[in-house]
Amino acid sequence: MIFDASTLPLPLRLRADLCVIGSGPGGAMAAMVAAEKGLSVVLLEAGEFLTPADMVQREEVMFPLLYWEGGGRTTKDRGIHIHQGRGVGGSSLHNLNLCKRIPSEVLARWRETRGLSTLPPATWDELYREVEALLAVSEVPRSMWNRHNLALEAGARALGWAGAGLSHNRTGCIGSGYCEVGCSYDAKNNAAKVLIPRAVKAGAEVLTRCQAIRVEHKGGRVRGVVAAALDAATRKAIGEVFIEAGRVCVAASATGTAAILIRSEIPDPSGETGNTLRIHPAVVAAGEFDEPIYAWRGIPQTFECTEHLEFDRDDGHRSWIVTAFAHPVGTSTLIPGHGASHRALMERYAHLGAFTAMLHDHTAGRVRPDGDFGVSIEYWPDEADRRELAHGLWACARLLVAGGARRIIIPSRPPRFYNANESIEDLREFSIELGALDLTAVHPMGTVPMGDDPKRSAVDSEGKHHHMEGLWVADGSLFPTSIGGPPQLSIYALGLHVGRALSR
Repeated sequence: MIFDASTLPLPLRLRADLCVIGSGPGGAMAAMVAAEKGLSVVLLEAGEFLTPADMVQREEVMFPLLYWEGGGRTTKDRGIHIHQGRGVGGSSLHNLNLCKRIPSEVLARWRETRGLSTLPPATWDELYREVEALLAVSEVPRSMWNRHNLALEAGARALGWAGAGLSHNRTGCIGSGYCEVGCSYDAKNNAAKVLIPRAVKAGAEVLTRCQAIRVEHKGGRVRGVVAAALDAATRKAIGEVFIEAGRVCVAASATGTAAILIRSEIPDPSGETGNTLRIHPAVVAAGEFDEPIYAWRGIPQTFECTEHLEFDRDDGHRSWIVTAFAHPVGTSTLIPGHGASHRALMERYAHLGAFTAMLHDHTAGRVRPDGDFGVSIEYWPDEADRRELAHGLWACARLLVAGGARRIIIPSRPPRFYNANESIEDLREFSIELGALDLTAVHPMGTVPMGDDPKRSAVDSEGKHHHMEGLWVADGSLFPTSIGGPPQLSIYALGLHVGRALSR
């Protein structure tokens, strides 16, 4: 069953074979597998349990419900906005449902540098096939591509740049375009819709509004999880919850998982925990088109440009380019200017589009706990990554012009505007400095990277902690590097892999 911890008698003490922290793709999958294998499972989720009826398609209502810090989470220096999901289903509630496997070149590099003895190519392929079938993954039909994505495709084709359609995990989608604020039509085959019901049917208990604080351990073995029930209105702690469990699986995202492990003083001789954060930092260029393109309508992302995404060479470009548009509140924060100039641009809302370049980053950031509940994120791209971000910004601008935009808008400080017939070559040398251009990130990963060597990694390739008996990790924290594309499919796959391992 699903229980709201804020309504239960407190303090609360429960006992289970397994306690899972986090109900996103990794945690929900691990919980489902374990419950169906016969383990008693308690799953903790800091956010709320939301149904499609709760998804009211309004930014000011849904962002506080679906995103950590209301969508306002940033790095410590406020240079990068990091969007992370909360609620039963985690980021699968608000993400754009893109499903893409990790490139073979990346997996080969992982095997070369980290071992990963339980994850040969055949195992990855089997895991992906199972997840793709479970989530009904399919190519987005071209009939559902909106004008925004067609403009990106047109730009890529005009330039002769590589690109292709994307796959997703939706069934019965009507193309409302409100994916990032939750689906009112229950078309997302996500963790909340597919995995949690099966876990509950198999006997798992889900506690919502229950924030994990630390993993209790003694003598090198876990004893359980200390958590707090959160008030429904204030989200402040109102009472302690303790789950006694001989097995604990932490799947609280790459930021939350690292923070919990560090706060819990889990030993890690490798020193990697919390020190190897990657985030796919992104730049955005906007374009104004003569004809309305209604970028907010339809499936948000259906085409990718991969011309500048090279996995087979160390000195290659590393930008994954897709459309990036938002509803009015989000767009108003992207569009530069104040007063009349800002209003004039917003009045052209129907004519605006935006492309984003997400970086397959090499920079290693840092995560630390901030008090009992919070996280502190330190990340600013190194010089090589900043050069690549500038290249990605230039590529987005070129695609916009080739796709039909009459004017390019760079939301920098000060903003830059280019008419379609003007040179944009200076963008190649754009200086990505703190405060000059807002960066965004939606894919934190890699803070507890898996590896076979206990001296060089905290967890093995089944997510099992090398230095703490009974402890596993099952989320994007496990990635040894960034992956250069949407991570959810691979997190589901690792959740399946870890779930089977911890159920043995």
